[in-house]
Amino acid sequence: MKIPKYIEFHNNTNSILSRFFKAAEPEEGCAILIGQRKNLSKDALKNFWEIKRVWKCCNIWGKKESRLVEQNQTKFNRRKEIKFTRKNRFEIDTKDQIAAQKWARKNNLEILCCAHSHPSGPNTPSETDLNLHNSPGLMVISNKNGNLKAWWIKNKYDFHKVEIGVFL
Repeated sequence: MKIPKYIEFHNNTNSILSRFFKAAEPEEGCAILIGQRKNLSKDALKNFWEIKRVWKCCNIWGKKESRLVEQNQTKFNRRKEIKFTRKNRFEIDTKDQIAAQKWARKNNLEILCCAHSHPSGPNTPSETDLNLHNSPGLMVISNKNGNLKAWWIKNKYDFHKVEIGVFL
């Protein structure tokens, strides 16, 4: 997968995402970002992703249907001070994932990445985010003020910021 040089939010999707995350406070909000990968030439500087749709998701962390709580608690068992709750962790409902995938296919788009909020922290990947991110990919994070940052996560030791553009 080619790493995007930057991402573009279209049609007010950045504002929609920020407002959705603000409404989820004090818990972490989560969403799926849908759009298109663009490569205007062989020049890597022309490689970017367009965010066309925000698929608002339910944070099911710790709920009956959650599948990840026990897995993640044991992953950090040597650090007893970490207590995962919906205030510092999210899990996207599989029903939301399937619905977003179907919608994207029907509209000739693709799921580009997931986004989540840090309602009480900075919009940089946390240690938990990095440790639980399983494959290289894009991560968009919002802080309490609704400011978005995008990060390319290669692994828990290697990540870098991806520029964001906004187009109305």
